[in-house]
Amino acid sequence: MQPFAKFHLATLIDLHKWSTLSRNEIRPFLARFGVEPLGSKYPMLRIYEAVLGISPTGALEDDMLGQGLIRLGEAAGMIGLGPDVFLERLRAKKNAFRPFYVFGPKRHLMLRAQVEAMLRSPRNSWHALDPISGHALPASRLARTLKVPQSLIDALMADKDDLPARIITDGRVRYIVADVAHKLTSPSSGEAPAAGEEPHATEPREDSTNAVLASTGGMAGGLFSAASKRANRQTYAPRSRTESGSNARGGDRAYGAPAEAKLSGT
Repeated sequence: MQPFAKFHLATLIDLHKWSTLSRNEIRPFLARFGVEPLGSKYPMLRIYEAVLGISPTGALEDDMLGQGLIRLGEAAGMIGLGPDVFLERLRAKKNAFRPFYVFGPKRHLMLRAQVEAMLRSPRNSWHALDPISGHALPASRLARTLKVPQSLIDALMADKDDLPARIITDGRVRYIVADVAHKLTSPSSGEAPAAGEEPHATEPREDSTNAVLASTGGMAGGLFSAASKRANRQTYAPRSRTESGSNARGGDRAYGAPAEAKLSGT
């Protein structure tokens, strides 16, 4: 697959190749992050920023993101590790590997370009990409950012098999704010389960959820927009543009973040 440019108008077939998701999954998956198509296609930059939380700053990063995602099981095979062993190492603090994305129990994905860069480099180097401020936050900051009671966040995190989308860097977990807001406003996202996944039964939310969300506009997009504006006023420490795996710096520290479901069949 040739890398996509950041303003490439991607079809569902393009996104299937880029993301590893099936074509039937793509529309409901992107809806979780508030991404709408332009006509019948999706500008890739919308997906980079809303889903991955990355905005490319030059041709190198544009090319990296355009090469798409790779399933964690495939990456493990390229590195010479079993999937479970690789997943355990990725969850460990201060590990030598690049960040990975968890979009569901069996959706552990990495950026293909970073995995391949690590394999090419004699020093296991890979080019780090700066996250967009406020795109993903540790669990401890979600209630304050979204202006909802902590009890709602605690209830959302109670189902370990249906957690919001998250990014794990150096064992530190950050939850993607748009998906958290989406889950708060829509107990059942309507997303088709990935191949091999069992659909999860949804539990009715407590009555206070509707009241709280009604007071914020009742829409995930509105919650995320407000949260982003607040988060963008924060200052993040600068990162090195090119980092070795052993020296790579992670994102925000997660406090008591639950462990991911065991990888199987990726």
